[in-house]
Amino acid sequence: MNVNETLFDVCVVGSGAAGGTLSTALTRSGLNVIVVEGGPKIDTRTAFNTHAMPYDFPNRKVPIMVPGVAGFEDARTRGVGGKTLLWNSVAWRLSSRDFKGYSYEGAGVDWPIDYADLAPFYDKLEREVGVCGNADHLEDLPDGVFLPPMPMRFSDRIIQRGAARLGIKVIHVRKATLTRPRQDRPACHYCGNCMAGCDVVAKYNSADVQMVPALSTGKLTILHDAVVREVTLASEKQVNGVHYLNRNTLKEGKVRARAVVVCCACVQSVALLLMSKSRYYPTGLANSNGQLGQNYIPHFTGHLMGFARQLIGTPVVNEEGALDHAYIPSYMHWHKRDYVRSFGIQFNYHNRREVPWAKWLDGFGSQLKKEVKRRYPAYLDFSPYGEMLPSSGSHIDLDPEKKDRLGLPQARVHIHFGENEWKLFAAMRRESRQILEASGVEVIYDKPDPETNHELGGCRMGLNPRTSVVNAFCQSHDVPNLFVVDGSVFPSASEKNPTLTIMALAARTADHMLERFRKGEL
Repeated sequence: MNVNETLFDVCVVGSGAAGGTLSTALTRSGLNVIVVEGGPKIDTRTAFNTHAMPYDFPNRKVPIMVPGVAGFEDARTRGVGGKTLLWNSVAWRLSSRDFKGYSYEGAGVDWPIDYADLAPFYDKLEREVGVCGNADHLEDLPDGVFLPPMPMRFSDRIIQRGAARLGIKVIHVRKATLTRPRQDRPACHYCGNCMAGCDVVAKYNSADVQMVPALSTGKLTILHDAVVREVTLASEKQVNGVHYLNRNTLKEGKVRARAVVVCCACVQSVALLLMSKSRYYPTGLANSNGQLGQNYIPHFTGHLMGFARQLIGTPVVNEEGALDHAYIPSYMHWHKRDYVRSFGIQFNYHNRREVPWAKWLDGFGSQLKKEVKRRYPAYLDFSPYGEMLPSSGSHIDLDPEKKDRLGLPQARVHIHFGENEWKLFAAMRRESRQILEASGVEVIYDKPDPETNHELGGCRMGLNPRTSVVNAFCQSHDVPNLFVVDGSVFPSASEKNPTLTIMALAARTADHMLERFRKGEL
């Protein structure tokens, strides 16, 4: 097939959680779909340094890819499967409070949809990809369709007992990782390196679990090594495809389609639309209201490290696990406080083949090595995740001077922490330290400044075309056959990891697109 001459029903830009979910749903229903991915095709079973050890590499820094294998060179050329190839697979549902934060607390923005709108798609995806967890019956963390949970480790139980003394729950983590085998995927064997690939595909990735099976429909084409530089227009109200650059040769190409879906993972989706300028949209495609790139709301995190005194000096055992097995869900909504929103705490998701904490220990030579070994079983890390309000002033734009190796403008993010973020961050640190101390943990590090994680916002979903970029079905207000589906459309962030919600939005958008195709509107 000559992709430059074929007219596809849908062109999906990006092959991660959203692109994989949406393209698979469309092809199963008979549409002719092309997924355009900037990175290479990747053999997930052999391409990553999943089991490599730091002492095998200079400066003890383990590269992502094995020597000679391409992939993850930059944010525009990750590879087929996108960030799902290296994610930690944490899979939470958002709650009604998350969707309607303004209604609950008078701050931020409500989503134009509610939990009931996404619940059927959460159900469908949890069954399809396999999500392990426990039904905890929490108001702020809806239960789902779960495989058995991963067992908590000894250090998780120590935190669970300590938190219970403060009236705080610790629950099993919920992950898109199999704890029971399926016909084509084994259960997790707890090798501990989930964010360095999964060479047995126990952990979900969009390439192996969704797109490769969808190829058998004969309706899916995957064009890799093709970095999209522009979404093209046929008229003011209609896109007709994309222009791309070959990652290796820089040769230009084009894809024609009746509809285009941008799924490049938040910042790069916004950047692509900003690069797609025309006489109709001189400041970027679908940006007639100037809102594109505004309302950037990534999560922000703290970081505390310490040692469980109960475990110092105990024998080293194999408890690599699947990184984190436990979680502290949001609980501050029910407390009187001088800020809005809340936080959840991920802990124990450090990679145990590394010991970055050794630099805080006293000693030198053999004495230091003995102390590292003595404290190794006791190490814990805590990362509370907080929600940024869209009023913070954070945004995304294009660097007017810096270009990437393809000659494309680099995306920039501008972060501003407002008064509410600083109050919430102080509470995140304070509460984390109290839990650790109640658990008998010696805290050795407490990062004084927040860091951002999980890119969200910048292409807001909403009902009002003056204040949002896409509607409740992720469809551009300006251009009806243009859709954007990833974390960029989140009107508010919650404190929960966003990937399962991104996938649910993609599945819901696919249903909407199929109905529009049936009616001849696309």
